[in-house]
Amino acid sequence: MPRDIISLVREVEAEREARFRQILEQLCRRATAVALFGSRARGDHTPLSDWDMLAVAAEGEYRVENTPVGQIVWAPLDRLEEALERSTILLDALADAKLLCGDPAALERARAAAAAYAAA
Repeated sequence: MPRDIISLVREVEAEREARFRQILEQLCRRATAVALFGSRARGDHTPLSDWDMLAVAAEGEYRVENTPVGQIVWAPLDRLEEALERSTILLDALADAKLLCGDPAALERARAAAAAYAAA
């Protein structure tokens, strides 16, 4: 007997959420702060929406990693102005960001830098 579409969507969503939680656990050990952004942070997601995460690091390179459940945008505090010049996604991520783990002050430093950049 074929499964109905609602059951299938719920199953896929549960599998993806479990994978998101695994990735988040690993990311929280690597980054200074991790925040959710995008539709899930804003609350306008659908069951199959991805999980977009902002990883704030003390230092490093700006980069975007694609994962099976969404993207991870790395925001290095030591090179944030340079990263902001290269990427509008970083401005969007910082505007939506909802802290998931880590140092709230690090996220606020990144937000302040983005606000100063946008105001210039």
